[in-house]
Amino acid sequence: MDRFGGKVTSANLQEPERVTRETSCFRIERTESFSANIEGSRSNLWIACGIFLVVLGIYSLSSPGRIDIIDGQARFDVAYNWLVTGRPIMRDNLIGPLMSVPGRHGLHYSYYGAPASIFAMPLVWLGLYTSAPAIQPSQFLFSLTSAIIGAGIAPILFLFYLELGVTRRKAFAWTMVSSFATLVWPSSTSTFDNAQHAFFALAAVYFGFLSARRKSFRFAVLGGLMGGILILYQEYFLLIIPALALSTLDWEFEDSSQNLLLGTKSKPIVPRVVLTTKRATHRVMAWVRTARQGPGEARSSCVRYCLFLTAVALGVILSLAYNNLRFGSWLHDGKVTFAAERNYTLLGNPVAGLLTLLVSPGKSVLLYSPPLILGFLGIAKLRRRNPGLVTVIAAASVILVLFISCISFAGGDWCWGPRYLTPLLPLWALAMPFAVGFKLRRDLALAIIGVGFLVQILALSVENQRFFFARGLNDFFWAEDRWFYLKHSALLARVTETASLKDGAPATADLFSSTPLLATYAPLGPPPAVPRNMTPVWIRHFQIFYLPRPWPLWMSYLPPARRPIPVGPWLAGLLGLTALGTGLICHGFREGKFQ
Repeated sequence: MDRFGGKVTSANLQEPERVTRETSCFRIERTESFSANIEGSRSNLWIACGIFLVVLGIYSLSSPGRIDIIDGQARFDVAYNWLVTGRPIMRDNLIGPLMSVPGRHGLHYSYYGAPASIFAMPLVWLGLYTSAPAIQPSQFLFSLTSAIIGAGIAPILFLFYLELGVTRRKAFAWTMVSSFATLVWPSSTSTFDNAQHAFFALAAVYFGFLSARRKSFRFAVLGGLMGGILILYQEYFLLIIPALALSTLDWEFEDSSQNLLLGTKSKPIVPRVVLTTKRATHRVMAWVRTARQGPGEARSSCVRYCLFLTAVALGVILSLAYNNLRFGSWLHDGKVTFAAERNYTLLGNPVAGLLTLLVSPGKSVLLYSPPLILGFLGIAKLRRRNPGLVTVIAAASVILVLFISCISFAGGDWCWGPRYLTPLLPLWALAMPFAVGFKLRRDLALAIIGVGFLVQILALSVENQRFFFARGLNDFFWAEDRWFYLKHSALLARVTETASLKDGAPATADLFSSTPLLATYAPLGPPPAVPRNMTPVWIRHFQIFYLPRPWPLWMSYLPPARRPIPVGPWLAGLLGLTALGTGLICHGFREGKFQ
């Protein structure tokens, strides 16, 4: 019997030797890869910059070029008024009564966090500077906010892959898979801000990872600042901050990676998880005890962890101050008041929520991001290489999924796919390269990636709200039927919707949108006089629900005088940006051959 009560066998005796050999081989490989990456750092930066420009160009070209949801319209109104009046208020007569909460000085404020409006303010200002008093150019530019920030995910992911020992070519290929075969792509073309969340979550883990690898306190602080911005978006990200901060710890300190792996291979999944969790907890406690004894890597890891959390605290303080600015209270952010006024509860059925996010035909994250399967298959090999990073990914995923499952609007509606899980996708993408050749054949991996790409093309093809209006759904249908997405699927319906594009808009569609004066304004629902069971007939009066979603396509149906931007110059500029990025990537790969 061993000290954990298990039976000693020849296989168990060989396991420590195998793990030690694999860990040692990885350390040699990691050292060689790290040296190569330092020598080729300039070429890597060229490639990373090129990737950003290519992804930005494609995201921008596939964007709707208009505010696609009322939530985005509220954020635009805040950004616009912040520039014009100096206050983050809402004055829009159409959506103000629907999306605002009374606050200080009798003014109305949005209950959303500040970053989605603040980061868009330069774009809104540029539109006003070039086209005032016309507001459509500002709305068009505002709609590209998530495309710009979402495109920033790709270069960070590429550099992260290099840190994990992935070759340049494979790192580039898997970065493209994450960028164009997962929900990150459609999320980055929406005025929802979930792609922005994904960027800051990945950046926080990346800088935390660098802080552990470089033994750098500055990287730990930088990672914490990225995590603090997440709190400014949504306070619930505080739940995963301790998990993200684990990236600052050196998990190979005194062979901790080996200790965490021993004896786990042959056990069933549940005992394995329990044993790994128990040993990880013991390891953390050992870190703390060692750190108290004197200087060393244990103390350095604990200091980096604390610095990460301290930097996050700045975001918490700013979030509280923003609450006080709007509502005269440090803790009141308007969300509870809004839910009470609209007569729905914030808490939902956790079982229905969990099934909706994981296995339902309507919102399963695996259906909307099939390459996530590769992440699941590659996580075991990544764990052998870097158990600490896997701990970060697993802990953040479990916490966020369980929390989202418990809220009444787990699906994030009205939207495409399980958008609240978008921040987890770049983290799981880190494990994708380790699936091929380990547990999966290359041709099967390519098939999964191809399906993922096809799903994202479907996502970008048609106006997302068509699905909801065509079924006459109420505004808060998700609170009325918790099991809705186990019975209905926007993904399956999208096949028919996309096929209908060849027929064009129906003859009854005499207006472009339900807000006909501004093509870039968010489409709104029917007026109160129109019962919801009549919305399938109501939407047939508007072209927007039957035209292709990307802006270069639907704008071509509008008379030139009604277009918010000059289509030709913008197309040329974005295609040129993509070509420039392609050139930088090629230059980086060529330069890397000589380093």
